[in-house]
Amino acid sequence: MVQKVVLLLSAGIDSPVAAHLLAEVGFEVSLLYMDTRPFTDDNTVAAAHTLAERLQELHDDIDFYTCDFSEVEKSIAKNASSHFQCILCRRMMYRGAGRLAKKIGADAIATGESLGQVASQTLSNLASEDDAVDITIHRPLIGLDKEEVIQIAKKIGTFDISTQPSVCCMLTPDGPRVSSTVKEVDRQEDDLDVENLIEGLIFEKKGG
Repeated sequence: MVQKVVLLLSAGIDSPVAAHLLAEVGFEVSLLYMDTRPFTDDNTVAAAHTLAERLQELHDDIDFYTCDFSEVEKSIAKNASSHFQCILCRRMMYRGAGRLAKKIGADAIATGESLGQVASQTLSNLASEDDAVDITIHRPLIGLDKEEVIQIAKKIGTFDISTQPSVCCMLTPDGPRVSSTVKEVDRQEDDLDVENLIEGLIFEKKGG
């Protein structure tokens, strides 16, 4: 039985590779790009769309969805400690991906995360982020190092797109938490209207 997944696509190097690896072994992949403007720039958004197009050239059964994530980001910036913003952003993105998965009948969500690359991807932070959803999360890159991912990206033609000049995320703090517990992250969400923010996300399928 083919498993269907919603993969959180960014304009970076990792998530397109994750999408390719999942599709290559038979997963039915639906890409989801969350538009975080004004916390990113138009070049980043354009790169994400170009990456989706490239992945669809490689795998013609890949679907591509977008949604406006700006209200979620604004709420995090306003109501939560800056040190927890990366973790909270990931938790909300997981929830959004999970909501889309439910709408389209997907079995799981997937990401391009690998262990320890950035602050939100340490072992304890991944555990805190996983706690936000009750859907399976696939991380096909979890045990790969960056050079391995880069070589795959070059092979499939996504590396040059992912490395164009762009603004990744202006919400990233100077001192992000590199470890966390579920309890303290839950406390940071007390002032976020989590349910309504996620319910307010509108998913748009691109290209038909």
